[in-house]
Amino acid sequence: MKANFFLGMVALALLIPAAAEAQQRAPQNPPSDLWCRDQPIAHGSTVQICMAFTYEQCMASRASRTESCYLNPRYDPRYRRN
Repeated sequence: MKANFFLGMVALALLIPAAAEAQQRAPQNPPSDLWCRDQPIAHGSTVQICMAFTYEQCMASRASRTESCYLNPRYDPRYRRN
């Protein structure tokens, strides 16, 4: 019984610093429009929809499998003007 308690405390002591470090690396307030997709509309045109925190959310919101997700140009460093 004491051995299980001791192993549990050791595991907890190892996990707390790892969780704290991961939290510091993650963005604190990611924008709600970080990821975009182009949704087809009439006559071959598309409309840009930027309403996802994560790539996974963007991919899940696609209307068809042909749509792809990309970083919002507003936040993508390749499109920033200095």
